[in-house]
Amino acid sequence: MRSIVKHAPIYELSISIEKPPKQIGTNRLEMRYIFLAFALITLTHNSFGQTILDTLKSKAENNQIPEKWNNDLFLKDLEWLKNNESKPLKSLAFPVEKYDTYVFTQPFSFKIQDSNFAGISTGENIGGRENKMKFRHDLCLIFFTKDTLLTIDKADVSSRNSPYITFQGTLKLKTQFDFVSVKSPDDKGFLLVSTKVFDLQFGQTIVIFPNENDSFYYLQLIDKPFLNENFNNFISRLQSNDKIRAMLKYATKK
Repeated sequence: MRSIVKHAPIYELSISIEKPPKQIGTNRLEMRYIFLAFALITLTHNSFGQTILDTLKSKAENNQIPEKWNNDLFLKDLEWLKNNESKPLKSLAFPVEKYDTYVFTQPFSFKIQDSNFAGISTGENIGGRENKMKFRHDLCLIFFTKDTLLTIDKADVSSRNSPYITFQGTLKLKTQFDFVSVKSPDDKGFLLVSTKVFDLQFGQTIVIFPNENDSFYYLQLIDKPFLNENFNNFISRLQSNDKIRAMLKYATKK
C-alpha cells in the first residue's frame, strides 16, 4: 500500500569564522563568533523541530474532519483489508486525509558458519513512485534461527498512519515472537518484540537470540543499510560484526 510523508524542509547552516588579526580582545571576539554560531545552529534545530511538530498537529486535526477525508482511499482500504489476516494486531480501515507514501519490506536470510539468521528490513521508498526506487531503511529486525533456514513472510508494513509508518508481524520458532513498531517522521520510533521495548533512537537494527526457556538475548546496532545500498554489502557487515559473533558464541555455549 502507498502513502506520503510530507517532510518539513531541512535547513543547512554553514558558518565560516575568519580569525581576526592578533590584537587586544581577540579571544573575546572569537568567543562571540563561536557563541553566535552555536546560537544560530540551536535556533535552526529548534525551528526544524517545531515545523515537524506543527505538521503532525495539523495532520492529527485534519484526520478528524470528514470534509478533509480521502474517501476513495478509505473505500480501497475497506476492500483491501476485507480478507487481511494481519497479526498480532488486526488491521481495520479508518478515514484519513490524502497522503502519498510508498513503503516496502525486504525479507532476507544469512549464515554465520553453521548458524542461520532470518531478517526483514522495512522503510520508505522516498523516490515517491514504484518506478523510482530509492529505499530508505528505517528498521531491520533479525532472528537467530539456529539450524533452521527460513524467511520472515508474516509481516506487514503500512503507511495508513502517514506520516507515521507502522510495521508488525509474527515469527514462530520454538516460541512465537510478536513484533510491532511505529516510526515517526522525526527519525524516532519504537519497536516492541514480545514485550521488550526498543527505542530506535539508539539503533535501528535489532538482533534477537531466542533461548530454550522462553527467554531471549538481544543486540541493538547502529548499523543499517545505507540509502539504496547493495543489500549484500549490509549482510556482509552483519556476518563480520564482532558484537553479533560474540553474542552468538554466548547464546550457543553448552
